[in-house]
Amino acid sequence: MIHEIKAVSDYIEEIEKLINNTEHNYYFRGQDDAFSNTLPAIFRSRKLLDNEDNLFNDFLMTDPQLFEKCRTNFERMALMEHYHLPTRLLDVSTNPLIALFFAVKGGQGNGEVYIYKDQPNQDKLAKMLDHQGWHNLIAEYQCKIGLTHHNYFKKNAFSNEMQLESSLARQSMADKSSFFQTVKNFYKLDNDYVEQHHKLWSHSYFSYFDDNDTDYFADFKHDLQTLPFLRLFEEAKRDIPSFANKMNPLELIVPKIVTIKRMSRRMENQQGLFLFVPFIGDEYDQSVEIAYEEVEHRAQLAIDVLSLYNPDNPDEKEKYIIPAKYKRSILDELAKLGIDYSFIYPEDHAKKAEMIKNKYLGL
Repeated sequence: MIHEIKAVSDYIEEIEKLINNTEHNYYFRGQDDAFSNTLPAIFRSRKLLDNEDNLFNDFLMTDPQLFEKCRTNFERMALMEHYHLPTRLLDVSTNPLIALFFAVKGGQGNGEVYIYKDQPNQDKLAKMLDHQGWHNLIAEYQCKIGLTHHNYFKKNAFSNEMQLESSLARQSMADKSSFFQTVKNFYKLDNDYVEQHHKLWSHSYFSYFDDNDTDYFADFKHDLQTLPFLRLFEEAKRDIPSFANKMNPLELIVPKIVTIKRMSRRMENQQGLFLFVPFIGDEYDQSVEIAYEEVEHRAQLAIDVLSLYNPDNPDEKEKYIIPAKYKRSILDELAKLGIDYSFIYPEDHAKKAEMIKNKYLGL
């Protein structure tokens, strides 16, 4: 459902209706213009996506001292996003007023606030898997939803899963190509496994690698010993020496809300965390021809898995629209509540100086 916001009070009233539902944790993202999608910066250009490893490694080499306090590759990626390097992370906040600020702080068009949660929309998850031809895999995720011991969709920055996936961003195109050819074979195999044997890989995952009698996924188990996988595992072990040469491919194809330690006053004030957009796979598989528009489409399908939808209209996202003519007045209202540029960007002293100047110019 689309909600039009003309004042902060309108927004707070709508948010209160939302958060009265305690079944979910909600996360908010503000965009200061009506963009055609909610994709992160790395997806804005094929050249950027093709050079994800180079972007990561070049920034790391250019200013290594900046990353001295980072303990994992995910933390390094988060800090790069913080400094506006294109990554596959979407900034979100637990504070809806922070998202509102980002929706009205600039831009010529209407502002927008989107809502996400850390439990999947089952219809959108099924649609994403169907689009890839893996319609039976939905059963692998249904069995986990609501169980506290495992959640595919919410992680922390120190988890093995996020270390693996952020390390994957640093791998070369050639290694990514070999890696995803193998992983896609696993998905096809598991899709058939669910249909033919009425069993789930996720039920036996933790015991599978120690079970010498299991041969249905024997090829995949063998592939974990090939160079692309070994290089990936070694990259993960640089930060986590105890990291085992294991992985659950079901983790790789779904989006995640990722919590992270606040590495700066800015991150603390913004109450930020991230939505990690998964690897699509075919964009790196050199054996597959795929239009870049299709890559963008699949990435958006993945993001939509965690988007909040109108319960009365399953194809309509819950979204707050701030008409352009109200953005200035709402920005002023937020400033009276203490949410202004100096709060959002506490280390940006040039911005503070500009605010003081504009105050006396009457801007």
